[in-house]
Amino acid sequence: MTFDDGILAVYRGENSALPGKMPVMSLIEKARYYYGYDRIGITRYYQALQANQQIEAIVNVPGWNDIKVTDVIILQEQPKILYQVDMVQPDMDEGLKFQKLTLGKVEQEYEVPG
Repeated sequence: MTFDDGILAVYRGENSALPGKMPVMSLIEKARYYYGYDRIGITRYYQALQANQQIEAIVNVPGWNDIKVTDVIILQEQPKILYQVDMVQPDMDEGLKFQKLTLGKVEQEYEVPG
């Protein structure tokens, strides 16, 4: 398994508005990881459609990290596209720990970091 497709950044959403003001959701960077694309299986694709979800990509990152389904991902080569983590699956391949992240469309508006 390789993680040579690029670097992704993991963000958590946070309300950055002053107290009493309209909420403004901002992204706070948690970590960066090398990643590798994985294929979207036909079964997984159709199961997502039945659940009214759209799978945009599946990526693998090394280690078992603190990535949650509430996190937002930005891929290095697509800095203007935000992905929501829909599923996190810890796995092993020949003793190497990795996480498989299922990425979908972001439904919420965020202030994107510069």
